[in-house]
Amino acid sequence: MPTRQLISDNGVVRLWRVLDGDQVVGTDEETIPTPEVVNRATLRSRLLQALVANAAHLTKTTTTNAENAAHLRLVTQELSALIRLMLEQLNTTDGT
Repeated sequence: MPTRQLISDNGVVRLWRVLDGDQVVGTDEETIPTPEVVNRATLRSRLLQALVANAAHLTKTTTTNAENAAHLRLVTQELSALIRLMLEQLNTTDGT
């Protein structure tokens, strides 16, 4: 079974030597996600969930004040996520 041996790690990319026993059979490169990449993925995931929640909310024929207030908070968080994505301000996911 092949194993990997770390060759280098510069904090952005890890380079591995792939071994089959004692024989080198290749190399493998692993990109280390930056906080910005992780935050972008988190925001996109939250927005996908928001589509489902918004569709469910729109199917209701009547809503209470409490439901409307809660939904307004969610929509505000969704808008903040969209703004962060559009402006590439991915240093945090706060408020989303």
